[in-house]
Amino acid sequence: MLLRRLLRAAAVGALIAPSFGGVMTAAADPALAGKAEGVIAIGIPTADEPAQQQEAQAAATQLVEIGPAPADVQAVWDLGAANQWNSAEDRLAGLKAANPGWQPPRDLIAYVANGALDQRIADAVAEHDWTTVLSALPPVAADKCETPFRLFARADALEGLGEPAAINAYYVRALTVCDAPDSVATLAARAASVLDQDGLAALRALAPLQQRASDNAQIGAAYAKIVQADNRLQFNTAINTGHIGAAVALADTSGDPDLLMQAGWAMLETDPSGAGQRFSRSLAESGPEDARRGLVLASLASGDISAARAAVSTAPDPASLAELSGRIELADARVHREQGSWREAVTLANSAVSFFPALAVDAGTIAGGALLDAAGAATEAGNYTKARALALEAADYAPTRRAGRMRAAWSDLRLGNDAAAASLFSQLYVESPEAESAEGYALAAQRTGGMDTAAALARTVGGPLGARLTALNASAAFDQGDYLTAKALAPDSFPPLEGIDSNWYRQAVAVRSQGGTSGQNRLSGVVSTTSAGLIRGRNRYEAGVSVYSLDPGRSALPVIDASRETVAMPYLAWAREGDTSIAARVGVTPLNADVDPALVGEIAIAHEDAGRAVEARAFARPKMDSVLSFAGQRDATTGEAFGRVIESGVALRGRLPVGKSNTLQADIEATSLHGENTADNSKLALGVAANRNFARKGFAYLVSGLFYQFQSYDENTNFFTPGHGGYFSPQTFHRTGVSLNAQTNPMKHWILKADAAVAYESVSEDPVRANPLLRGTQPLIGGSDSSGLAGALDLSAARRIAPEIILSGNLSAIQSEAYEDVRVGLALTWVPGGRDGLVRNDLPQDPFNPTAWTQP
Repeated sequence: MLLRRLLRAAAVGALIAPSFGGVMTAAADPALAGKAEGVIAIGIPTADEPAQQQEAQAAATQLVEIGPAPADVQAVWDLGAANQWNSAEDRLAGLKAANPGWQPPRDLIAYVANGALDQRIADAVAEHDWTTVLSALPPVAADKCETPFRLFARADALEGLGEPAAINAYYVRALTVCDAPDSVATLAARAASVLDQDGLAALRALAPLQQRASDNAQIGAAYAKIVQADNRLQFNTAINTGHIGAAVALADTSGDPDLLMQAGWAMLETDPSGAGQRFSRSLAESGPEDARRGLVLASLASGDISAARAAVSTAPDPASLAELSGRIELADARVHREQGSWREAVTLANSAVSFFPALAVDAGTIAGGALLDAAGAATEAGNYTKARALALEAADYAPTRRAGRMRAAWSDLRLGNDAAAASLFSQLYVESPEAESAEGYALAAQRTGGMDTAAALARTVGGPLGARLTALNASAAFDQGDYLTAKALAPDSFPPLEGIDSNWYRQAVAVRSQGGTSGQNRLSGVVSTTSAGLIRGRNRYEAGVSVYSLDPGRSALPVIDASRETVAMPYLAWAREGDTSIAARVGVTPLNADVDPALVGEIAIAHEDAGRAVEARAFARPKMDSVLSFAGQRDATTGEAFGRVIESGVALRGRLPVGKSNTLQADIEATSLHGENTADNSKLALGVAANRNFARKGFAYLVSGLFYQFQSYDENTNFFTPGHGGYFSPQTFHRTGVSLNAQTNPMKHWILKADAAVAYESVSEDPVRANPLLRGTQPLIGGSDSSGLAGALDLSAARRIAPEIILSGNLSAIQSEAYEDVRVGLALTWVPGGRDGLVRNDLPQDPFNPTAWTQP
């Protein structure tokens, strides 16, 4: 402390060092003590004038004669010089007691008294007994300056007691009256660090101090510290009260590099450009290096990357600013990403990490984000291979690892790498079960046929996958026309399905006119079908009866006894929708016919997945080529009934997508045909087709393509005499042509379906015996080869004419070298509760085409 330095000042060649400022100097005689005053005054009187010196010498001579020995008096001086003031006091008192009438020299009395007082003061200062210090210090006149020791002892005590008003008043008084340059400079410098804002303001405005500061460089430097401290307190007050503008103005006026730097930090967020100017001024004024950091950050915030780089390059040690260099690279990377220069952004981001590894997360975000931006652009351009590669590169960065893998999985899906996409989406979903990976996995699983695996994962992991699979299954069912399934899976997701699961009642009428020989393959008739349907979940139940009124005409041959027939065919049907759809129908051949009825039926199973479809059927169907094959007739000679052919067998059909719009289709059918008193027969049928689906607005499908069909019967029984079945049964039949199939979108108030074909047919029929059931030699009948063009058209339409009423109809026609056939039908359906949209099942069935009765 200053007080300790003062007490340790050298005086009269003697150095005494007490604790905390108790060092005082003294001389062994008054003359030396007087010379010591210039260093530190401890109350020792001066003896500079000759008269005073003569008086002191006379007094000393007299004392020698009547007082103690000079050596004893000198011992008192020596004890003081040794800083043993209590001993000096005791020795002086002892001398006075031992020498009555002796008066010690006045300078010795003052010397010992002042030294003892200062010792007590110094001891109190050392013990921080500030109250004792202040009580021990003698009063001082308002216009007088204390000795430096007491001056700083009083300052220590006031500061120790911590009374700001008293401290302020003391410093103002002391710096007003004191004029010793060393003391004023030291006290002023000390004031800069201990006074509050009021005290500093008072000192700053103190005229005597200002004058001394202008006259003395040492005092001027101390005064500058007062001004600086006052500025800083005002600055902090302005900052703390939210007056940023006032604080910045003060910093600008002061030129203080520290304040300029602090002003820069204060305005960095709101005015980075202005902050940069303050940081620059601070550095120009030799401010702290932290201002350089502020300048770099302000430049980056202002978008001036060049200025930021320049600030680092001019640093005393640029290598020590690795973090700032990394942040500059990072900012530059961000700019290049925004400009679409994604590869440059990646390079700069990687460079940022090389400067400062702690920036790895931010750099990874920018580099990975730039790569994802590029992958997005590649996706928009349709370059999914490039998009996938960029996405996987983005996945190398931790912040974009998941996003990169996610985009790569979507690219795989678009590229048709469905298995790879499913694998990656499933991994992502297991890591974090969220909506996007659930969506991707569900779509990929649907394409790969892995819906069951995905469902198992959904049950294990939980999350949104289960609901997404259900929604996807419902959507797929809706798209495939499995509307009951869609309704069951997602009851509230498809408003057009309102009423789709309602019961219904239908009355239909159909008329057929088939050309041919009267009484043989000619057929005209009317059919009335009454039916009702019941819906339960995905299941559709139907019961009905069709009443046929058939007229083959009168045969010109006496052996043929064809006649008008009115027969009935009841039936029951059931169908269940789903990934694997099932449909079944059971009924009997015509009741009230010449031949007793027999059980007929069919079951069909169909499965479709990822565009691939397979359908299998097993059946026993009535053969409806003629009245003979359908209902039977009697032998005109014997009266025995024959005919009523049932075709039993199996069929398999498959469809395979080729690309996005093309499909290949193939089918095979093997049957056996049995009738009452008719020759047995068997058939093999094959077919292939190549189709293209044309996407057109408003159409559920619009398909056209080439087809080829082949049929071969063992026996030709296309005759109407006993033993024959009366149905078309060529030994070779080839048909090749072009077809067009279309249906408008369902779920509207109307629906239209059209099938048309034009083909070239080649038929070969062998001659056969007149009655194939009889043995022996018989004349052969029939046998021919023919070929030609044929055409077929089938139109069906339905319209909702009221919320609960549906009117439907169909028209079909076939024209070939062999025969012509025209059919027309109408139906009226009542749906209690109403139906919003129409579907394929609302189109009327052809009662003369048993191959179309059962549709899974």
